[in-house]
Amino acid sequence: MKIVFVAHFAGSPRLGMVYGHYHLAKEWVRLGHTVTIVAASFSHIRQVQPRVHRRVTEENIDGIRYIWAKTPTYSPASKVGRVISICSFTVRCSFVLPTIEHADLVICSSHHPFAIHPARMLAKKSGARLVFEVRDLWPLTLIELGGASPRHPFIRLMQWSEDYAYRVADKVVSVLPRAADYMHGHGMALDKFLYIPNGIELSAAESYEELPDAHKQKLLELKASGKLLVGYAGKVGLSNVLGPFLEAIAKCEDDSIHAIILGDGEFLPELQEQVKRLHLECQVTFLEAVSRRQVADFLKHLDVAYVGYQRQPLYRFGVSPTKVNDYMLAALPIIYAVDAPCNVVAESGAGITCMPENNLAIRDAILELRDMGSDARQAMGNRGKKWLVENRDYAVLAKRFLDGVFADHGATPLLAQ
Repeated sequence: MKIVFVAHFAGSPRLGMVYGHYHLAKEWVRLGHTVTIVAASFSHIRQVQPRVHRRVTEENIDGIRYIWAKTPTYSPASKVGRVISICSFTVRCSFVLPTIEHADLVICSSHHPFAIHPARMLAKKSGARLVFEVRDLWPLTLIELGGASPRHPFIRLMQWSEDYAYRVADKVVSVLPRAADYMHGHGMALDKFLYIPNGIELSAAESYEELPDAHKQKLLELKASGKLLVGYAGKVGLSNVLGPFLEAIAKCEDDSIHAIILGDGEFLPELQEQVKRLHLECQVTFLEAVSRRQVADFLKHLDVAYVGYQRQPLYRFGVSPTKVNDYMLAALPIIYAVDAPCNVVAESGAGITCMPENNLAIRDAILELRDMGSDARQAMGNRGKKWLVENRDYAVLAKRFLDGVFADHGATPLLAQ
């Protein structure tokens, strides 16, 4: 079977986020399918950009055919730059996709919904099934998190495209477990919905790359001094609410507790300034971002992992943070400061859930994990890893994806054509 994945922000382990498209495609290739990912040449959330020599550049990554559509570079803080990138990618897809001779399955992945239009043209030309894969609800995310006006012409155009996608897609797949009601209100038939969460490549813990020497030396020094290392790995953005986490460290009033933040992002300078205001220079360490394959080595040095989201109505539809899977694969106990349905940390027993943006609640979680001792923390982490292996293996999720997409269309084609 020939699968075409249209995903503006698609990345790879070498390039950086977003990883989900790569992992699904890799499993489909392993099953014998041919997979093409069409993505933008520039993304503000990738660590490394692909080398693009012309308007369209092809590259093979682990058996997956990537087509990089040349789009402008922009500053992550530039709203205009992002809009231009979105429009550029959509236009490029309108020229790139018609050159693909045949597809059995066309998947349009939404961070934004505009590419649904060229994706549907390819699906109609090929007689292929069309899937709208939703990772973020746009434009609702821009309205509820970004403060955009629903009446803005660009937002209205985005809403029209999203509603169109829900109507014309054969299936709507989402990493958000409770999104079906919202989608139904925008034109989707409920029987189209399929929940496929973000998963994990189970070999990642064994196939990791070592951290840079400076990173490793710092971590070893902290461990040797008897510190309890509470860490975070990922994007340092406003939505990740690391500010209350640092306030919680200060309120612990225990200099044996040390926070490690691995990553970069637009909120990093403000976070560094906060450390100075709270006089936490001796209790907080910032480490520069590393490749995805090196994150597993970082997690090996931690005692506890932290993840937090803002308290936002948007999260009523659920969340699927990939870093939680990374933490669980490393068998780490987790402080989960998130208010959203389908709490995998609570379900698996992998950690402690507390209210987000509440430094006292986060402090209490840190102290509880400190006081329970290393054996109890390890048992908690082991429960999380066991649950992850049973429920989030990409090999299982990739097959579930195809089975669900073709459930009402006969048997899933398992062999490449």
